[in-house]
Parts: sequence; structure tokens; C-alpha cells
Amino acid sequence: MLERIFDLWRIHLFRDALFVGIALGTVCSLLSVIVVTKRMAFIGEGIAHAGFGGLGTALFLGLTGGGMGSGGSWKTDLVVLAFCLATAFAIGMLSRRRHVEADSAIGILLVAAMAWGVLLTDLHRNVQGDDWYIRLFGPARQPINIESLLFGSLSNVGPYDVWLALGAAAVVLGLLAAFFKEIVFYAFEETVSQVFGVRTRLIHYLILALLSVTIVLTVRLAGIVLVTALLVIPGATATLLSRRLAGVLIWSWWIGMIGIIGGLVLSLEAGNLSTGPCIVAVLCAQFALALIVRSPLNRR
Repeated sequence: MLERIFDLWRIHLFRDALFVGIALGTVCSLLSVIVVTKRMAFIGEGIAHAGFGGLGTALFLGLTGGGMGSGGSWKTDLVVLAFCLATAFAIGMLSRRRHVEADSAIGILLVAAMAWGVLLTDLHRNVQGDDWYIRLFGPARQPINIESLLFGSLSNVGPYDVWLALGAAAVVLGLLAAFFKEIVFYAFEETVSQVFGVRTRLIHYLILALLSVTIVLTVRLAGIVLVTALLVIPGATATLLSRRLAGVLIWSWWIGMIGIIGGLVLSLEAGNLSTGPCIVAVLCAQFALALIVRSPLNRR
């Protein structure tokens, strides 16, 4: 296995994807424990799908440049991130103020963002050759590979993404370290933490912002449809293997790394398959194995 990884290291696509995967996989694995503990998996799904609405908007406005399918564009990233943050904060406000239940708010915003993205993508396809459109937004850009966006691809990752992922991972990890005690207290006992002076509203929106940033950057590897798996499966598997917080965090990180590296290798070895399904397959295999190992321990 290791020998084959060294052989694949010579492929620049694999090398870039591996750097991005390790950086973002570390962040996803740690956030996964919070997501599982706080039962925020569906919120992550809603944020991820909001990215498609942002992409459709960026495409229509002519801001995609080379597009997310060729290493990314900072303009595209900003628009997608803005959509994800807006969706995350809207979900947070609606659910905390009890205007509607959290699952209803997520379901409404999820389908609204997806529909908006599809409509603008179709509209762009229909009007990109019109004179008024060319005058406003310039000539048509390189078409975006929707399938690779939905399910992830090695070709989505380039040198630009490596530096972006490393920088974003450093910022996210720094914020997690700075607010670690408050975040853990909030995740396990929100009401009690508020009594002890934890600014739960700030922590709530901080977690949503960190999830948004992480999802936007991880979409290229795992795809919009499957990116939530990286924010759920490592933490869920780790809780089967340990009861202590430190143990859960360590197990979650190892599971995330095995899922990322194993998925990337499987993607290339099996004939350049989409990386998202390959990563999820390895993560699910680890979860199933943890269930098998855990069952005899529970009977004891």
C-alpha cells in the first residue's frame, strides 16, 4: 500500500489532492465530533447544497474563470462561500428563534439554493451568446463539469487549492484551539454552558461559519452531494471506539485520514473514478468494521 502511494506521488494531480485532503481532512475530522455530538449533520447537508446556488450565480455573472473543475477561481470561491454563509446563518437564526423547526428550515433553504443554482445554470446556457449578455459579462467561459462538482474529482484540485486549503485549515484549527473549551461545553451541554457564561450565540454562529468554510474547500474532493460524509462518518465511527473526548478526537482524525488517502488511491487505481464516492466507500467500510468490533464489547 505504502509503496503504491509512493508511485502515485509522482502524479501531480494525486500529490495536490493529497495535500488538500490531509489539510481539510484534519479539519473535517475534528469538526465531525462536534457535528455528531450536536446533531448538526443535516445542517451540514443544507450548507453543502447551498454551494450549488452560489456556483450557478458565479457562472451566470461570468466569475467562474477556469471554473471549479480546473483548479478553482477565487471569485467563484467567494460567491460560493457567501451563499454557504448566508444559508448557514439563515438556518441558525430561523432555528434559534423558533420561527420554524430546524429540519424544516434546512429543507426549505436546501431546495431553494439548489433550484436557484440550476435555474441560473440553465439561463446562462440559453443567453451566453446574446449580445446584451456579452456586453455585460463578457464572452462565454469554459463550461463547468457538473458531475465532477457533484461527486468530486482529482482534476478539480490544483496548486491554488493546496495553498488555499493549508491557509484555511490553519485559520480553522486556530479558532478551534482558541475556543476549544467553549465549543466542547456548548456541544455537550448548551443550556448549562450558557449558565456558566459561555456566549452560546457566538459559538453557534462560529461553528456554522467554520462548517461553511470547510465545506466550500472540501467540495472539490468529495463533491456537493457527498461532502457531508466527511463531517459525519469520522465522528460517528470514533464514538463507537472510544468514550473519552481525547480518544474520540484521535480516532476521528485517523479514520478521516484513512478515508481520504484510501479514497484517493482507490479513485486512481479503479480507473479514475469520482473521488467523493471512493472516499465515502472507505469511510463507510471503517464504520461497518467499527460496528462489528463494537458489538462483542457491548455484549460483554
